[in-house]
Amino acid sequence: MASVSVAEAARRLGVGVPRIHQRIANGSLRAERIGSQWVVDELSLLRAAERNEPGRPLSERSAWAIIALAEGDEEALAALAPVERSRARARLDDLLSLVAEPPRAEGDVRRIASVLRSRFRKRAVRELRKAADADLPQLREDARWESVLSPAVSGIASHDVDGYLAADDVEPLSRAFLLLPADEGANVVIHVLPRGQRAHPESKLLLAADLAEQRGPREELRAVELLRDVAEARDGVER
Repeated sequence: MASVSVAEAARRLGVGVPRIHQRIANGSLRAERIGSQWVVDELSLLRAAERNEPGRPLSERSAWAIIALAEGDEEALAALAPVERSRARARLDDLLSLVAEPPRAEGDVRRIASVLRSRFRKRAVRELRKAADADLPQLREDARWESVLSPAVSGIASHDVDGYLAADDVEPLSRAFLLLPADEGANVVIHVLPRGQRAHPESKLLLAADLAEQRGPREELRAVELLRDVAEARDGVER
């Protein structure tokens, strides 16, 4: 993954620049000095941000129940107990209440994106891999993906590959494209689906969670826009 400036690291963690320098000094953030400036490793920053994320993550079953409800997946909903369906409705309504009014400031967008990350953090095991840049176009088109983030759909241009795989397909795909585990320089994100879980590739709510997880300002803003689309669609159905 890339490095970011100390100022950007402070913005993402919601702290002052001196606090970032303290964390660099005590080793809780990985960084290197380039000339007279420090730059912070983005993966290290991501992990620090996840530890600070407010709220309790939903279980994988509860997270996918909300996505199924937003998608109107009657087959998946029928497999849930009545109390689970009721909880999913309440949780989806609570989530959509965050965008009842358009966010007015960058801080509002960050807060909503933070809730998305927190609620859906356990939807799938997340693995970071490194592929040869020349292999990325073919990798993105591989039929084993249950769902893959498309720049055309997300509205965010990216050369990286970010998608969902069944657990049994992770190692075959990794061998086929020589995907290596990566703490640094990762350009492939694999979300390993729970056994028997469908990925819902058309889900705007799932896409919003994926984009919020990337933590960039454009991605967070797009995630909030998608969440508003879900709210508007649900409002239309209920009418």
